[in-house]
Amino acid sequence: MSDRKFVVIGDGNAGATAAKKLREEDEEAEITVLTDESEPLYNRIMLKNYMKGTLPKQYARVHDEAWYEKRDIDLHLETRVTEVDTGEKKVETGDENFSYDRLLVATGGSPRKLPFDDGNDNVHYMWTMGDAERIKNDAEECEKAVVIGGGLLGIDLAVAYAENDAETYYLIRESNWWHRGLDEEGSDIVHRKLEEKGVNVMTETEASDFETEDGKVTAAVLDSGEKIECDSVAVAIGQTPNSEFINVEKTDGGLIRTDKYLKTSSDDVFAAGNMVEYYSPTFERRTVNGSWDHSEEMGECAAENMLGNEEAFDYVNTYGVGHFDVQFLAVGDWSGEALERKYSDDEYRRLFFDGDRLVGAVMIGFTRGQERIREMIHDKEEFDDREKLLEKSFWE
Repeated sequence: MSDRKFVVIGDGNAGATAAKKLREEDEEAEITVLTDESEPLYNRIMLKNYMKGTLPKQYARVHDEAWYEKRDIDLHLETRVTEVDTGEKKVETGDENFSYDRLLVATGGSPRKLPFDDGNDNVHYMWTMGDAERIKNDAEECEKAVVIGGGLLGIDLAVAYAENDAETYYLIRESNWWHRGLDEEGSDIVHRKLEEKGVNVMTETEASDFETEDGKVTAAVLDSGEKIECDSVAVAIGQTPNSEFINVEKTDGGLIRTDKYLKTSSDDVFAAGNMVEYYSPTFERRTVNGSWDHSEEMGECAAENMLGNEEAFDYVNTYGVGHFDVQFLAVGDWSGEALERKYSDDEYRRLFFDGDRLVGAVMIGFTRGQERIREMIHDKEEFDDREKLLEKSFWE
């Protein structure tokens, strides 16, 4: 069908999905996937269960090397891209160069390090399968752990240590967990569920330093001056984009910027994944999202456009937390005006509006109507009576 050369940098869900789509649509194209990881695609969402010890490692894997060979996709593991020459359309890795007709950058990010961490042996950052394995092994032996970071990954780390019977202290800088999407009333449910699992939740608390001995942390020093002795620390305070190797338009923080077709500022270069700021036709502004299903849809869309189509990316993302006996779901965008209601000790809903338009929702326990909510957000539905959306009867 063609002799086109497609290069995909990154073998996460966005990159692997794009490579699959490219092969399905073009049987003759030369497709190369470059990744600095040591093994092919695995499910990052399932790593939280692997860390807890409730899922064997093999069940977190998605593809093996044979999957790529069967589709004639040239996979290069442990290969770090050092530079992209967008003028010459060439990807450099130090050992080898790869030319391309169309390029996809799907490299995601790397965990942001604490400024006072000097590379201590017992301080862990979570992103790769290797990270998850080290944390799992550490949690099984740990007696007392400190977890830092009040977001979606931080909660996974706290539960991993607690469910391995470590005395776990979870430090959250803000007044409640995931303050971006929850108020204190909603987060109280999450805090209680964490405490039921043995996690000591400490809000408005920040670590300012470590006490160390022989390259290991022996205590976390809090901003109050208090110390928590520990034999392990796990940190989830955000990510730094892996974008330094390519000269395209970026945000001040290094996120690659694209249009609604996931095209970058450089001809024939596209970007997808959790470290991309793109224009969303759904929300009618620039945005960043990083859920597993969102990255998959991004990879699919990017591939379509690399093939010469013009398909706008307008997906409504969903996040979930699966550690508790009540379901937690977050849908869409959480930056608008919020209305919330707590129905019972384990049921809560918060809706976000841009004017009269529903743009996002956070649901705990009471998750009925989640697909309808996604459709409402995508279709830009407006509601004069916004309060009625908080009535349970509306969703029956």
